[in-house]
Amino acid sequence: MMTKVQEIKSEGIEHERNLVNSLKKRGYVAGRLQSSGVSLPDVIAGDGESIFVFEVKSTATSNIKIYKNQIWTLKKFAYNFKAKPYIAVYFTGRMMDFLFIKPRDLKEYEKMFTIDYNTACLKGKDLGEIISKELQKRLI
Repeated sequence: MMTKVQEIKSEGIEHERNLVNSLKKRGYVAGRLQSSGVSLPDVIAGDGESIFVFEVKSTATSNIKIYKNQIWTLKKFAYNFKAKPYIAVYFTGRMMDFLFIKPRDLKEYEKMFTIDYNTACLKGKDLGEIISKELQKRLI
């Protein structure tokens, strides 16, 4: 029988895999970074011109909390790879797919960054939007 922590981790890995599969369907080479967490973001993807890195978070509540060091790691990794950093948020049971949030859209507290469901819906983009935006940049 799995413990609660194992169940949460297993669910998180499943969300990461779903994101990787969605990216691959859109022509990106994508993969989970096995040592993700504090030292690496969760997912990296690229198509030869655009590179994305993602921290994947899910919740059954209306608020996502992310440790500051995870966001700093995401931003540093993105900077070093000249990638676009996003937080892929998934609100379980809300009948929707991932929303992609830029780190600057998070609310900062002493030890955490947060974003609530309503703000995520207002500021977040779907995968098609962020990919489309990158494709449009290439045409300019």
